[in-house]
Amino acid sequence: MKILIKGGKIVNFDEIQERDILIENSKVVRIGKNIKEEVDREINAQGKFILPGLIDIHTHLRTPGREDEEDLLSASKAAAKGGFTTIMCMPNTEPAIDNYGLAEWIVKEAEKIGMVDIYPAGAITKERKGKELTEFGALKKAGCLALSDDGNSLKDTYLLRRALEYAKMFNILIISHCEDESLSFKGSIREGFLSSKYGIRGIPSISESIVVFRDIELAGYLKTRIHLAHISTKRSIEIIKKAKEEGIKVTCETAPHYFILTVDDIKKRNFSALLKVNPPLQEKEDIEAVKKALAEDIIDCIATDHAPHSKAEKELSFGEAPFGFIGLELAFSLTYTYLVKKNILSLKDLVKKMSYTPAKILGLGDKGYIKEESPADLVIVDLESRWKVTEENLLSKSKNTPFLGYELEGEIIYTIHKGKIVYKSG
Repeated sequence: MKILIKGGKIVNFDEIQERDILIENSKVVRIGKNIKEEVDREINAQGKFILPGLIDIHTHLRTPGREDEEDLLSASKAAAKGGFTTIMCMPNTEPAIDNYGLAEWIVKEAEKIGMVDIYPAGAITKERKGKELTEFGALKKAGCLALSDDGNSLKDTYLLRRALEYAKMFNILIISHCEDESLSFKGSIREGFLSSKYGIRGIPSISESIVVFRDIELAGYLKTRIHLAHISTKRSIEIIKKAKEEGIKVTCETAPHYFILTVDDIKKRNFSALLKVNPPLQEKEDIEAVKKALAEDIIDCIATDHAPHSKAEKELSFGEAPFGFIGLELAFSLTYTYLVKKNILSLKDLVKKMSYTPAKILGLGDKGYIKEESPADLVIVDLESRWKVTEENLLSKSKNTPFLGYELEGEIIYTIHKGKIVYKSG
């Protein structure tokens, strides 16, 4: 199939240029001005921007085990609507993605659906229990791009050492969930004034930064790489900055809620469990530190930490409800509205944080950059369009987001995956 995109502005992390794009089958075959070609489909992108397909390094798709909350089809639809053409799912499923058969099944099921590329992150330890390492080579062969016990931090430092050494042998990434669970145990909200005043068990900010420091020290000692998930505190950022200056191979991500919402928003929303997330929403100084770190490339990428939950679960009290909320359909517009429109990042920076750098971290070859012969994973966006977040316009099975009712700028018009239109607005 041939598709010709006419008149859009191509946005890569290093340049913006107005060009036509000719797609044939699954590749970008030509980029130039005034391309004339007989095609199956022509898209008028005049006044629109064409981005490389977004890449989400951190999602929870609830498959297998909780398909009532999300399945691979609904997640694919949500991802495509949000402009994501590649996503990686974490292994905290029921059962955990800790073996070749299950990891391979996810890859093959996603291929059958064919809307977006879904890669699993395999578990570091069997059943994510933190006791015995999984077969890293088998998981990589099955299609895993990384390994993580996400949702749990690896408490045993010796075991983490062995995991980092083992991962280096297979050239596969370790992703660390940085949380000292002896400090955060049964906590629901950032430890501070609100937790004390309302008698809610708090999670101290150091429960993140202590593990950040340990993991970076270990990676530096072993000269291995490590990726740190959902960074949210000023102190963690200070540690990561110093490590990068010292040449330690550390990369990290944050999520939109950590540069938009604070712990004070929980009180303003009457302790709605829609705002309960782990790590918890932090203080204003942490938000400012996250934004600054994104601008200075200390934080490498923006992920969603997409975490679907049923309506019944999120209607529980704040202390009893599960952590997390959805983000695949919102991340682009949230980032554009709260970072690009506020001149914290440029549009090129957004592409770098949400496509180019995630591709490099995961070793995805030519993904994340639009050029001739690159994969035809593209997103066409209308930056002038505004839209309101409602349950009705979300494609995820779960609707648990604190951004319901928000009016956002920047809308995904088309998502093209491997040369096929997988989402069109309207």
